[in-house]
Amino acid sequence: MTVTNLRPDLTRHLSQRLAAFGEGFRHNLALIGPPGSGKTFQLHHVLAHHQTGLTLIYCPLYRESCRSFLHRFLSAILQAGLPALFQGADSQASHPLDAVRSRAEPVLPKTVAAVHQVESLLARRLYGEAFARALDTIPVLLEERRQPCILILDEFLFLDELGLGHAFHELGKRVMTWPTTLFILASSSVHRARTILRERLQLLFGQFELLRLEALEPKQAAAWVQQELRGIRGAKAMAPFLLQWLDGYPWYLTVFLKRLKELAALGKTSDLSEALFLQTAWDLLGSAEGTLHHWCASRLEALASGRFGARAVEALIQIAEGARTTTELGKRVGRGGLSEALELLLEQDAAQRNGTCWMVPDPILRCWLSTILSLQRADARPDGADTRQRFEHHLRALWTHWMQTYQLPFPEQVVELFGRFCDDTVSLDSKTGRLPKFDAIQTVRPDALGSEVYLIADGQGKRWCAAVRSAAADEHAIASFDAFCRAQTPKPSRKVLVMKAGMDQHIRLLAKAANMWVWEPAELHLLMELYGQHA
Repeated sequence: MTVTNLRPDLTRHLSQRLAAFGEGFRHNLALIGPPGSGKTFQLHHVLAHHQTGLTLIYCPLYRESCRSFLHRFLSAILQAGLPALFQGADSQASHPLDAVRSRAEPVLPKTVAAVHQVESLLARRLYGEAFARALDTIPVLLEERRQPCILILDEFLFLDELGLGHAFHELGKRVMTWPTTLFILASSSVHRARTILRERLQLLFGQFELLRLEALEPKQAAAWVQQELRGIRGAKAMAPFLLQWLDGYPWYLTVFLKRLKELAALGKTSDLSEALFLQTAWDLLGSAEGTLHHWCASRLEALASGRFGARAVEALIQIAEGARTTTELGKRVGRGGLSEALELLLEQDAAQRNGTCWMVPDPILRCWLSTILSLQRADARPDGADTRQRFEHHLRALWTHWMQTYQLPFPEQVVELFGRFCDDTVSLDSKTGRLPKFDAIQTVRPDALGSEVYLIADGQGKRWCAAVRSAAADEHAIASFDAFCRAQTPKPSRKVLVMKAGMDQHIRLLAKAANMWVWEPAELHLLMELYGQHA
């Protein structure tokens, strides 16, 4: 498959940060996102396109022994000092320490001497001290190279699992005191990464900019899907649905498109029919032999192995089937051990809490839980006919609902969303508020020729006013909506600005100053997921 950058804005941002570091401004970066969201792709892009005059140390972490990791880390440090010898794919590959050291000794004698000292600690199995001393070889390398450094640790949380004593404490000290080293960290464990960064690494001058890999950029992603499915009729219509259903996970998309093309070739068809789509989904997610089925099963196996794991799995299935609040979960699975189970779900990034609402953020895991695992636990017929029927019914319902919603104008999509609110408390746009159940929603067009629509929603003795915009907002739009709200009787308890696309930071500040709650694509996506729609 072609390799396409589906997050060019993020790539540009990373490039700008690296350019600023080269000019003396350091702002450490942390990329977090679920497995398959494209973090390593972005890091490799940094490696391939970095400016000269910087020493780049790149070290991915895995589940391995302390000795194996430290050998690779020392090798990565020496490789970074020999850019003329390790270029292109070689710059990202891990080479045996002995081979790299022999090539580095004539060029970097002081760094090699420091590496020898670390190896003497490894021989005595003093791994915690060896890690600290390995970090301290970096300033020696910089002294010999006379260049600032970028240290990239991919899946940095494995430092904790390796059993290295005080690893984050040692790393944090260097983050705080090394002004000529830019730290770039990446992790697939979103919840734990936030905690570690907040509590153990963000010290004084060591602040990290947190970059969360969420939805893909629609135009680039849709164009990529259509390019991959070129020659198959119906790909253009299917691309937006696939992007929405798979929620912007490049790995899921890659696996799905590959199997779909294989089945099309085997069936000698050039039409993307419903049958082809359902067969692809079943082969990957429904069938016990499917790649995505194995992926989901492995996540549940890891979750269930810990204390309260069995309760956590029960709760997760119910969340996938629509139980949004802790109260509702308690009714379905019982309250005993529920709080501990929910905490485990958060730690494992299996579930996400927003205000009082729970959801399974991974769309593939959510689909598998609610259609495959839940029916298996309910003792479905051994032949699997019940499971496949329910699985296909679920996907048909998703497609039908998406088609109905997708064909609606954006303001009508928002009206339908408002009509689904049922007194839940959510956190959006750095605010926490209750979404009341509305009894009546009316629309007003302030400009017959414009794309903006105002909503007046009444319920539970409260009135909300919302400005729904498909186009960008400007100062006039903010002022006009504020004037509309002031003219209402009764006065609205909430003023909400709903944007189909992002907005300028200056305009956002104006909206905030007018006490407006701003919902951009990220907030809308969350609400659509919570209330069973698709953005």
